[in-house]
Amino acid sequence: AQGYKCCSANCEVVYTDDDGNWGVENNNWCGCGTEKNVCVGAQGYPCCKTETTVYFTDDDGNWSVENGDWC
Repeated sequence: AQGYKCCSANCEVVYTDDDGNWGVENNNWCGCGTEKNVCVGAQGYPCCKTETTVYFTDDDGNWSVENGDWC
């Protein structure tokens, strides 16, 4: 809607605003859509790559452990 192409499937969200989630592919902005459940990571930790057990929940969301680190 903003004149940018859509990102490929499973894009990495690097920015979110009122228009939706945004990623970067080939050094260009692209839209990741507006799905509300897209993980953007928090506090410097990455999103989990696979569905995992939730061990802790705070204001940033649900937390789990993957590869020995929080995600």
